[in-house]
Amino acid sequence: MDAKMKGIVRVVPYDPRWKNEFLKIKAMIVDCAGDLVNSVDHVGSTAVDGLASKPIIDIDVVIDSDDIFPAVKDRLSKIGFEHEGNLGVEGREAFKRTF
Repeated sequence: MDAKMKGIVRVVPYDPRWKNEFLKIKAMIVDCAGDLVNSVDHVGSTAVDGLASKPIIDIDVVIDSDDIFPAVKDRLSKIGFEHEGNLGVEGREAFKRTF
């Protein structure tokens, strides 16, 4: 069965490379939109040393105001991040990027 099918969750042992992958992605975001963001934070289970996890690096990009969101969205799209809306959580905007 394909792991991308809805309802299938793949959890893998902790991978120390997740930290470096986050740092690479953070550098990309800061380079492209750093003047618009307050912080870029590694969150979720891949951010916890030693914890088995879904191999998806979750990142919070914090901005001051919804007013600058369109500019952030535009810049992130230029480096391959696809906007997915709020995914059912008011006040959140989700993006996806496949490397």
